[in-house]
Amino acid sequence: MKYTKILLIGLISLSLYSCSDDDDSPQDESIFYWNQTKCADPWNTGENSTNEETEIAVKTYLENENISVQKLEFDTRSPLATDCESCGCGTGQRIIVDVEDSDISKMKELEFYQ
Repeated sequence: MKYTKILLIGLISLSLYSCSDDDDSPQDESIFYWNQTKCADPWNTGENSTNEETEIAVKTYLENENISVQKLEFDTRSPLATDCESCGCGTGQRIIVDVEDSDISKMKELEFYQ
C-alpha cells in the first residue's frame, strides 16, 4: 500500500510537469517581434549597432508610423541564420515591442510578427 501511494504521487507529479506550458508566444496580442538583420532593417541599424542605438532607432521609426511603443526589449531567440554575411542574415537577436492595442494592425502591416 505504501508503494502504491508513492507511485501514485510520482505519476501525478510527472503528469503535471509534462503538461507545463513552455510556449514563449505572447499571451498579450499587443506584443510583436522582429528578427534583427545584419543591415536590412527599415530603421537602418544592424549587427554593428548597440542595443541602445537600435532601441532609439526602432522607437523613432515606429513613432513616425504613429505607433506608440509601450516597451521594447531584446532576446536571443531569432531563427534567422547568423552564419552568413548577407544583409538579410540575422544577428541572433529578436526585438520585442509592446504597443497599444489600437496599433496592432499597423504593426502587422509593417511585418512585425506575433
